[in-house]
Amino acid sequence: MSYNAYDMKLRKQKNSIDLLRELIKTNLKLRYNDSLLGVLWVMMKPLLNFLVLFFVFSAFRGGVDKENYAASLLIGLIVYTFIQEGITFGMNSLLSMQGIILKVNFPRNLAVLSAVLVSMINFFINLFIILLLTLFVNFVPNPLGVLYFFLIMLVILVIIYSASLILSILVIRIRDLENIVPIFFQLLFWGSAIFYDINSLSGTVGDIVRHNPVAILIDASRQALINGSFNYLHEMAFLVVVALVMFVVSRLFFNVEVKKIAEHI
Repeated sequence: MSYNAYDMKLRKQKNSIDLLRELIKTNLKLRYNDSLLGVLWVMMKPLLNFLVLFFVFSAFRGGVDKENYAASLLIGLIVYTFIQEGITFGMNSLLSMQGIILKVNFPRNLAVLSAVLVSMINFFINLFIILLLTLFVNFVPNPLGVLYFFLIMLVILVIIYSASLILSILVIRIRDLENIVPIFFQLLFWGSAIFYDINSLSGTVGDIVRHNPVAILIDASRQALINGSFNYLHEMAFLVVVALVMFVVSRLFFNVEVKKIAEHI
């Protein structure tokens, strides 16, 4: 590769990074600029869900192991919210920027990536709630488990981005997805072992929950932070492969189909 070609490649990458930064800023402004509480709403959703579920379900638990239950519930809600927001934001990214997409020529995948990264920013803001929790209950995240936790989050991020690339194209052609996906996440909430132990259910329902990838990711995350446990290593290895395959397939699908979206927007 000649010096000029290498220099041109570096400039193109820098331009993409600068554009991505501006798209993220635009996404954040659109979501929170006219809001009275602004970015505080990011924390309000999981926090309010946490308070309701904690007080309701801790009553049925008879006050047993409340501190660990609080941490377990909060971690589950934050991870689930990250998945839900990431896919929802990513799916709607092209539609929400259709005015720009039809007028300005830029890599369309950056619109999807910027929306997903906004959900990641929200996720890191929500992690602040876990830090607050350490002030009120006897819970301190396990330092060794923190590393495994963020590796799990990286796998989740790749899955979210890959799913968003596909859904952002499909929702333009099938607008019903705007209603179907929220309903899907409502059902997924109850089957992802967020407010109950993944092994507490028996029979067919229990088997379904234990084979739910989202439930596995959530339980692995909470076990990592609370106990420092490296659980579900075989399942995580499989999900890493799935994430990589999804990434490759979704990029190929997106690159082909994104050229045709103008006629459907």
